[in-house]
Amino acid sequence: MGLVGVIAFLLLATFLRGKSAFKNWPWRIVAGGLLLQAACLFVLRPDGRAYAALGKFFKLLGESAAAGGQSVFGNVDIRVCFALNCLCSIIMISSFMGVLYYFSIPQKIISLIAKAFRKLFGIDGSAAFAAACSIFFGVGVTVSILTPYVPKMSRRSLMILMVSSLATISFALMPLLSSMGISSGDLVLASFMSAPSAVVYAALLCPEEDENEEEGEIKADLLVGRGIADSFAKGALMGLKLAVRVIAMLIAISAAIFFINRLLVSPQAFFPKYPEISLQGLFGYLGYPFAFLMGIPASECGSVGYVLGCKVVLNEIVAYKELLNIQSVLSPRSFRIATFACCGFANFGTLSILYGLVAPLLDDSRIASFSKLLLKALLAAVLASFTTAALIALVGA
Repeated sequence: MGLVGVIAFLLLATFLRGKSAFKNWPWRIVAGGLLLQAACLFVLRPDGRAYAALGKFFKLLGESAAAGGQSVFGNVDIRVCFALNCLCSIIMISSFMGVLYYFSIPQKIISLIAKAFRKLFGIDGSAAFAAACSIFFGVGVTVSILTPYVPKMSRRSLMILMVSSLATISFALMPLLSSMGISSGDLVLASFMSAPSAVVYAALLCPEEDENEEEGEIKADLLVGRGIADSFAKGALMGLKLAVRVIAMLIAISAAIFFINRLLVSPQAFFPKYPEISLQGLFGYLGYPFAFLMGIPASECGSVGYVLGCKVVLNEIVAYKELLNIQSVLSPRSFRIATFACCGFANFGTLSILYGLVAPLLDDSRIASFSKLLLKALLAAVLASFTTAALIALVGA
């Protein structure tokens, strides 16, 4: 069923192109994207050394975050309190990335990946850099690095920037999700695989050929401080801002779900036979067909569909929390497929953040055209993640 899902998702994106669905179909980008995803699967296969090393590395980061939290909050297990876990994990990894940035390690890795994307896909420099950068960083950092280039980016390049930012997940969240019980190896693999997948769906849903080829190597000095200590502190402060935003959003979303569910069942006070309706159930119906196409057994599609709905309508952390809650009723294979499907920032909240970051950088004449891409970008990012999950099912999750 995984192969059927990949074909179905590609066809859905193709038909959404418009009247000339197969005109100038991006064969090179689609073939290149699938090839890169296969390469990622080979390098980061679960029985390989790289996959095992990543698991140990993120476990060490989680233990380091716990030690840092205990130095401030006392002898407590921060994993028991989600807010403390979130705060300590994100601050720790952000400060760590700040130091790596000072030594130009992420810049060199991102530059190499961007060059590979540019040659393989035939896209311009800024779009390739955006896709590569999104593997490691969240929406805010990626857009901030590309701020000088955004006003000159073509329509398709803007689409690639948005879709890649939404389809992947930042390394800052990985220790947090790993401490919750999600495989860090799967998270890294999903982010690497979804980046080329994002380029594929951006090209499918935004058929345009006016790429800009004039950009040279893009500099990424956002996190670089005046020294190691300054870079460390700068990263920690950025992590603090991100952690507070995550905690605030989760509080608001959880409260909203509780409120809406109470409203949905309120007619039972007047009509005892009124059905038990919940937001979770509605999400289950929404995600059921996508779960089935990804290779989830029909008996488990309702449960996984609910998680997929949470991911798109709410956010990825809520989705992973719900996925862990229903882990006992899922097979290990379905759980792993759902892990890949939920990896990414593709939700309405992040989409609005992305618009707020990019729109002010564009001329007034381009904002209307950019606004028309927003929902397409969200759909493309969702399909990119779902395609990654379907490929995992295809090779045997």
